[in-house]
Amino acid sequence: MANPLRGGRGRPLHPALVHFPIALYPVSLLFDGISYLVDDGNPFVKGAFALLVVALAVSLLAVLTGFSDFLLVPAGSSTWRVAVIHMTLQLVGSALFLANTVLRSRDLDVTTSPIGPIVLSAVGVVLIWVGAQFGRDLVFRHAQRVEVPEQPSETLEPHPEEPPPTAQDEHPAHP
Repeated sequence: MANPLRGGRGRPLHPALVHFPIALYPVSLLFDGISYLVDDGNPFVKGAFALLVVALAVSLLAVLTGFSDFLLVPAGSSTWRVAVIHMTLQLVGSALFLANTVLRSRDLDVTTSPIGPIVLSAVGVVLIWVGAQFGRDLVFRHAQRVEVPEQPSETLEPHPEEPPPTAQDEHPAHP
């Protein structure tokens, strides 16, 4: 039986999920900045908090699906080392955002976001972004969870219904 955390053939779940936290975490930081630029920043403080909660929920799913993919990477290989770096950066970044969310939840009735959570957000965004670059390398350099098409044979036979090439096909006349 196939592992449902890995998705279907050619349709891995982890890459589809990670886009949400990667987008939502920086937007929450943007909301923090906006809370300082407006008279009543409370809607932006609450908005940043809501974005963090949603990002953490999707991050949990991304961690589960990513770990499921990680279990199939050969231990000790260069791909495994890149995967460990990717996973470590993402987990540390997610832990910072979890701490950030807990700190924010204590007082959501402020007009600007507190500096401590903003610093955690900034460091977390950098870690998540760097970790995402390692994830990109896993796909594009190490071909993880990428289906490689079968290579065509060296000698290509013409389709039985196609006429054989003529000299004119090789050297078409120019008008």
